[in-house]
Amino acid sequence: MPFGQRNAAAAKKSPLKIVLDIESSGGELTIDNDDQKYLKQQTSTRSNQQTLVLFVMALALGFLLDRSYTAFTATTANNVTKYANGAALRRSNNKANKQLQEQNKYGFTINVNELPNDWVEWGFTKIRRKFKCDQYVNNEIKPLPSMEYWQMILDAYNEQVDKSYKFDELVPPTQGYRFNEAGAQPYYAKVSDGKDRGLFASRDIKEGEVVHDGTKSDVVFPDALAWRRFVFALPRKAACDMTEWSWTQRLENDGPMKLLAAINISVLMNMGLNPAQINAVPKSSTSSLFYATQDIKKGEEILTDYEIYDTRFDLAGLGG
Repeated sequence: MPFGQRNAAAAKKSPLKIVLDIESSGGELTIDNDDQKYLKQQTSTRSNQQTLVLFVMALALGFLLDRSYTAFTATTANNVTKYANGAALRRSNNKANKQLQEQNKYGFTINVNELPNDWVEWGFTKIRRKFKCDQYVNNEIKPLPSMEYWQMILDAYNEQVDKSYKFDELVPPTQGYRFNEAGAQPYYAKVSDGKDRGLFASRDIKEGEVVHDGTKSDVVFPDALAWRRFVFALPRKAACDMTEWSWTQRLENDGPMKLLAAINISVLMNMGLNPAQINAVPKSSTSSLFYATQDIKKGEEILTDYEIYDTRFDLAGLGG
C-alpha cells in the first residue's frame, strides 16, 4: 500500500475531529471559541488515551522482557548445567580411564567394545567377526606371548571363570607347565621362519614317548557363557588369540562337547600341512595325552592334527 493511502486510511479511524471554518474572503484557516473548547477536550482525551496506551505498552513490554529474561535465564542455567554435567562426566571418564590404566599394569589396552544385549547368545564366528580376528591372524606377525601377556589372560580367566586356577608354581607359562619330575615338557616356543609361533623339540624325542600332557595344562570351561565372558574381558588381540587357542572336545565317549583352552605355550602347537609332517597326536579324540608318532629330532617342529578333535563350537553352545 502506498504511503499516502496508508495515512489516509489511518485518519479515517482517528477519534480526533477538528472543525474548520474556511472564510472565502481571506482563504485563511481559523478556529472559533467552541472549536477551541472542543479541541481542549479532545486533546485531554487523546492525552489520557495516549497515556493509557503507553502504560499498557509499558506493561506488555515489561511482561515480554520479563519472560524473555526468564527464558534467557533458564536457557543459560540449562546450558551451564549441561556444561557442568558434561565437564563432570569428562572428569569421571578421565578418572575411570586413569584407574583402568593403573589397574592394567601390563600395558595392554582394556577391551572397551560396546556390546548389545544379545552378546550372551553370540556364536564363535560372530565373536571373531566382532574382533576382526581374521585380519589380525592373517596380516600380523605375532611375537611370542610374554609373561605379562599370559598373566593378563590368567587374570581374566580368574575373574570370569575360575578364581582358584593358578599357574604352575615351578614352570612359568612361557615355558609351559611341569611335565614330570624333571620339569617342563620337551619343547619350547619360537617364531619359525615363514610360519607362525610354534613348538620345537628341546631334545630328541623317541617314537611312542609322551610329548604333551593336556591333563596338566588344559582348562575346561563350564559352559559357553563363561567362555564368552572370558573372551570379552580381553583386549582385541588377546581375544583373537584365545579364539585361536580354544577348541572343542569330548572328554569321554558319548560325553558332552566341551570348550577347552590352555594358558601356556602348549597352545602354540601347529598343525602339519600333510600326514607326513604330523608327529604328535593323542591316541583318541577323548584323550589329552599326545604321543610321538615318529622320532623327533632336537630343534624339529612338533606338529599335530587338529582334526583329531571335532571342531563343533555349535555343539558346545557357540553356534552362529
